This record gives sequence, structure tokens and C-alpha cells, in this order.
Amino acid sequence: MDRKSFILGFVSSAIIFIVILAGLTAMASARGVTVRLDSEDLAAMVRDRIVAQAKAEMPAIINSAKAEIPAIVEQEMENEFKSDRMEIAGFVFQMPDELMQQLRSNMRRNVEQATGKILDGIETEELAHKFGEDAYAMVLSTMEEEISGQSFQVMLFDLIPMRVRILIQ
Repeated sequence: MDRKSFILGFVSSAIIFIVILAGLTAMASARGVTVRLDSEDLAAMVRDRIVAQAKAEMPAIINSAKAEIPAIVEQEMENEFKSDRMEIAGFVFQMPDELMQQLRSNMRRNVEQATGKILDGIETEELAHKFGEDAYAMVLSTMEEEISGQSFQVMLFDLIPMRVRILIQ
């Protein structure tokens, strides 16, 4: 008798539990679930990640730009010095090859040095923080303007459709 009572009690409680769980799931599926997200925390996480990544990658980007400057300067100078003739005050002069080479060399060196100094003067720490603050503001505005109040259909266990509403705080 005890065994039969135990099995009967266990089966009845399992059925009651399943019925209650199914009722709650059906109610949640019909009404949906509201998820509240703190936009400040999420935006701060994104900002911190971007600042850290910018700090790490900015020196390499600047060094890469410095390495590419000579090729860019060379290409631009080829366009400028296609001819060995120069015009000054309406008079056209033919320049000797040595003078043209020296002029090209001096101009290339001056442009490379100037751009190198400009790139060296970039404050990477400040720029990284600026990128982070811009991303922070963008995440906040995107979450508040585009995500807040949106509803999404989510499938629980790939069987039960559930509506999820997002509220941004």
C-alpha cells in the first residue's frame, strides 16, 4: 500500500507541476516577457573596450602610416615633376637633371619629416578616449531610440514562441 500511495502521489504531483508549468509558459507566451536593460552599463562596457583597443592599436596604425608616407609622397611627386621644365613669372626654364633630383629629394625628405612630426604629435591616449566617448554616446542613443520598446519573437526550446519586449533604463 505504501508503495502504491507513493507512486500515486509522485505521479499526481508531477502532473500538477507539468500543468502549472504549461500554464505559466502559455501565459508568458501570450503576454510576453519584458527585459529591462541598463543602457549606461552596456554603453560603459563598449566604451571601455573601444578605449582599450584603440590604445593598443593606435601606435601600430601610426607607425604603419609613417611607413606608407614615403610611397605616397613619391607617387605625388612623380605627378608634380613629370617634366624637367619649370615656369617662374611666365618664363619657362629647363632644369638640369641633378637639380631636379636634388629638388625631389629635398621635397620628399621635408614632406616625410613634416608628416612624421604631425603623426608623432598625435596624442593617442586622448584620441582613444575620444573614440570611446563617441561610442558611448552612440550606444546610448541607439539603445534608447531604436531598441527601447521593441518586441522580438524568441523560440523557447525551439518549440514555444515567446514575445520579448526590451525596455531601456
